Amino acid sequence: MAPISVTLERADPPTGIVTLLGEQDAYSAPRLENELALLLDEELTVVVDLSDTTFVDSQTLSILLAARHRAQRSRIGFTVVLPSEPYTQVHRILDITGLGTSFAVYPTLRAALAGARAGRNAGERARAA
Repeated sequence: MAPISVTLERADPPTGIVTLLGEQDAYSAPRLENELALLLDEELTVVVDLSDTTFVDSQTLSILLAARHRAQRSRIGFTVVLPSEPYTQVHRILDITGLGTSFAVYPTLRAALAGARAGRNAGERARAA
């Protein structure tokens, strides 16, 4: 199974950080869905770190989008870390599907944490580090 790491950043407000490593597909999707649901059930802001993710399939993307919608409905911050370089399959699927602007995307974990804590969960790719 592709590694998924979940950590809790205890600064105010506490934020769940879900780090996806390597290839994420239908095999790892149920665990991702469960981890995100647990964090959102606790009404924690969420950061999904895709820095070391090499592949996401449509099911993984669907889970991320559903979690982002749930966060938005609950007014909970939900951001994504995705550095602009190197350009990976993850960038490509977001570009091809047009879903890149459906997420609040930040180039660094620090910026994504600040964005999530500010309640961001959708919009243009953030350029600030």
